[in-house]
Amino acid sequence: MRAGATRIEIRIQADPDPDTFIVEINDNGIGMDAEELNRATEPFYTTKEGKKVGLGLALLSQAAELAGGKVTVTSQAGKGTTVHAHFQYSHIDRQPLGNIEETILILIVTHPDINFIFNYDNKVKKIYLDTNEVKKQINPYLINSSEGIQKLRKIVAQS
Repeated sequence: MRAGATRIEIRIQADPDPDTFIVEINDNGIGMDAEELNRATEPFYTTKEGKKVGLGLALLSQAAELAGGKVTVTSQAGKGTTVHAHFQYSHIDRQPLGNIEETILILIVTHPDINFIFNYDNKVKKIYLDTNEVKKQINPYLINSSEGIQKLRKIVAQS
């Protein structure tokens, strides 16, 4: 989001057979040059103004490795970035996902200018949500009002 993305796709796929758990985030932000990309998963490396450390990708990478997986980051300056995290689904050290519906709701409400596309599939439950479609059902100017949040909560729960 800090990279100026107007569109962020989040794909989560949990599949006990073939024992994979994948989180992929793709954005159309400013991307990274070769040096930034090379250092992106290093602990404490950041390009954020006013920040001295960055741990997000380093912690994600560590979590994936502890669960028998890995993180790959691809990016092109001016084009955007893709983060692909692969975990072994059944690994005892794989961290729980948490409440995906609430996470989606928070992202939409706190960043109404960004078009989020969520695609979640765990073979039992599927969620597909495109905020451009949601904004057709809820006035985008009211999306972070109490009324808008209530409507959004219903839409997310039904997705």
